[in-house]
Amino acid sequence: MDNQQETWKQKNSHISILLIAINSILLLVFVNIGYASENQQMLNIIYLAVGFTILLAGYAFSYHGKGYRLGKWLFGIALLVCLTLAGLLWYVTELGKAFSH
Repeated sequence: MDNQQETWKQKNSHISILLIAINSILLLVFVNIGYASENQQMLNIIYLAVGFTILLAGYAFSYHGKGYRLGKWLFGIALLVCLTLAGLLWYVTELGKAFSH
């Protein structure tokens, strides 16, 4: 019974990874559709990073065990990248305000 449950868990994990990949591709398409100014493109990149981080967080916190440790590492890396991008966007925005006078 335990072996069958682990098999289902592995199968669901693979489906989750596939759905994360598909949703990430859809987010990437969303970022590149239509005319966008430079400011909007930067904001779209932040949306992409936040969306990918949220999807990875759902995966990392749903599956427990040694076999799913990579998901937690990828979530940590994605969170660092997302926070770095948000910090850089904030910094550039404040720098732009300083030079507007």
